[in-house]
Amino acid sequence: MINLPNTLPIFPLNGALLLPNGNLPLNIFEARYVAMLKYAQSKDKLIGMIQTKENKKELYSLGCVGEINSFTKINNERYLINLHGLARFLIIKELTTNNKFRIFNVKYDNLNENFFDFKQQNFNKKFFLEKIIIYFQKKSIALDASALEKIDDKSLIIMISMACPFNNNEKQLLLESNNINELANILITLLDFSTYQYFNFQDEPIN
Repeated sequence: MINLPNTLPIFPLNGALLLPNGNLPLNIFEARYVAMLKYAQSKDKLIGMIQTKENKKELYSLGCVGEINSFTKINNERYLINLHGLARFLIIKELTTNNKFRIFNVKYDNLNENFFDFKQQNFNKKFFLEKIIIYFQKKSIALDASALEKIDDKSLIIMISMACPFNNNEKQLLLESNNINELANILITLLDFSTYQYFNFQDEPIN
């Protein structure tokens, strides 16, 4: 793993999951996060993405740091960027600063060593794609299934995990996966659960 800093500006954004090796486009316009973006650009171009728990105040302890690899200034108040996921981190403590955004001490120990482990023989891509197609159809989300077939397995699992509109708790489960195979299995479980709920709701009799 590349050498990463132990201090990060943190962007708590619900619904936005960043995974190592994933790409997350962001539209930055709120003043404090524009300040955070400028801070990151002046340092090492790194931002830590994290989600809040159900009370929307307390942060999860595990997040993912991303590097800004695309930066477009729309105007003085809006920026379009892309974050490329580098590694998962664990929050240690928040630092007291004069900044409008939050900065934390973090650590990476033992969080990323096995994440990219992948046993190809345990992954059924055809079965995986069938689950994705059913889910996206029920959610009325446009999908080019033929294009997905051309994506390598690990990149596909990461991309779909990030793209699916799951809730915060479900996204956090994906982020906390031990490796890519476990990520795929958790993703399939969430796809099945969401699809089952959809069918149950649709099948309820109308009074």
